[in-house]
Amino acid sequence: MEPIKEMIEQEWLRHEIIGRNDMFKTPVGERPLVYADYTASGRGLYFIENYLQDLMRYYANSHTDDDFTGKTMTNLLHEAEERIKKIVNAGKTGKIIFAGTGATGAIMRLQQILGVFWPPATKHRLEGMIDSCSLVEEVKSPCRTSLRKQMENNKPIVFVGPYEHHSNEIMWRQSLCEVIEVPLNNSGELDLDALQTMVSDPKYNNREKIGSFSAASNVSGIKTPIYEVARILHRNGAIACFDFAACAPYVEIDMNRDEEAYFDAIFLSPHKFLGGPGASGLLVFNEKIYNKTLPPSVAAGGTVDFVTYDTQKFSDDIETREKPGTPGILQAIKTSLVFQLKEKIGIKTIEKIEHYLFSQFVERFGNDDRIEFYGSTDPDKKVNIIAFNVKHGDRFIHPRLFTRVMNDFFGIQTRAGCSCAGPYGHRLLSIDKVLSNRFVHLVEDRGLNGMKPGWVRLNLHYSFSADEFDYICNALDYLIENAYRFIPLYEFDIKSGEWQYKDAIDDRITLDFDLVLDSQPPWKRSSPSLNLLFEEALADADRILAESEKEPVYHSFDKEVEDVIFFQSLKVRE
Repeated sequence: MEPIKEMIEQEWLRHEIIGRNDMFKTPVGERPLVYADYTASGRGLYFIENYLQDLMRYYANSHTDDDFTGKTMTNLLHEAEERIKKIVNAGKTGKIIFAGTGATGAIMRLQQILGVFWPPATKHRLEGMIDSCSLVEEVKSPCRTSLRKQMENNKPIVFVGPYEHHSNEIMWRQSLCEVIEVPLNNSGELDLDALQTMVSDPKYNNREKIGSFSAASNVSGIKTPIYEVARILHRNGAIACFDFAACAPYVEIDMNRDEEAYFDAIFLSPHKFLGGPGASGLLVFNEKIYNKTLPPSVAAGGTVDFVTYDTQKFSDDIETREKPGTPGILQAIKTSLVFQLKEKIGIKTIEKIEHYLFSQFVERFGNDDRIEFYGSTDPDKKVNIIAFNVKHGDRFIHPRLFTRVMNDFFGIQTRAGCSCAGPYGHRLLSIDKVLSNRFVHLVEDRGLNGMKPGWVRLNLHYSFSADEFDYICNALDYLIENAYRFIPLYEFDIKSGEWQYKDAIDDRITLDFDLVLDSQPPWKRSSPSLNLLFEEALADADRILAESEKEPVYHSFDKEVEDVIFFQSLKVRE
């Protein structure tokens, strides 16, 4: 592939990626670590890690201005907050909370703020109290029945999209809310007409309404028309919340575009940014959704102005009162740094590179009937997340086998499974409720995790060089044609779903403390020639396949498994 100017200009950035194309051991020899799994997590950068390591000289807890180290960290923490709010255009009423390690922790904090977070143990205790009404003679069941009915009729309504990550769906299912899913339209996109109909339904007029939608799918990369969704929600009295975990590293985030197209809350996972591993989860919200008359969501040190023997005065500042205990100072600083890096590279540059990479990818594979893609192949409608299966006969190559072969023979890092998006996966794979129940039985009752349907997922990152793009595409092309030939080389554990090379090596990296004591700082290495390494990997693959060539004799499963099996496999480890 011929690189465009914007790709060439990122050469400085590629040299800063820790571990980029480093050689590592696989069962068939050393291979370059070619990373195409940025949708799951980003990669570290030397200059960010070096800065944070240097900053450790001044590290101390925040919550004080009375000494140099404490004041330095407190000031840097506040600067990090302000820089992020400016970048996402949070406005004067925007508030920021660093929460947990990703979007999941941020969603939990949002639910706490909205008063709908409902831990199972609390729910169980409350239901026990309600049920105890039946033991009181004078009230008996009318009390219990009317109370339950009142609770059901006054639950907030949460509207979610058809391609949510589990964190933005099942967390709401477990909350003190009723969840309504907006369907896909005929083009495989969020159905805005259905959303309008649902959110304007008169039966919800007296219910609190919350919209919580993924800004893009972490499976297909399909983008949500977030500003149109926000307008529909606000016109119908709902608040608009968006999960930017899958696309925040690649798209603009404007929380206050206009009087209707604004976001009441956003949440995301900065560890998915380039340079982001180790960053904290992030919640940014408009103070209008916050009830300052209540105590903070978590009452702890740092949330109070004064505490007596038996009373406490909580801070009036929202960000202070919602920052219990010691904050993740370095994690917050890193979050700010990766947002600034994204701004330095430029949204237009990122979008142009990714549009070009995906267009080149579709030109090469879009009409290949050996591969089945899930979701749109229009680069204008998605970010560069690609989910696919490779066809073999009337079924597919098991995605975990395909991913394993990509790793073992070519060093390419991809991911297989359902990408924590089960409901969307059911739609993409045309699994109806009857078939779904049969899968549940095989997985839950018989423990056959290898039966779970799924796909291979990779992404084409804006930091890729032309050589990296070609290396991935050449390997993919080779394996689309030859993946079935690798089946005899691997053992399949149907219980765990793991595929293991017949001559597997122990490639674990351990936490042995003696090794930690002897560790050295990472040092920059020049990237090897991927063109030469691909030819060597290809020759090795051809040689190993030739030496072990066998006629495929597929394993015969019992009828209950065979009737619903989704993938081809050969050997089952008993």
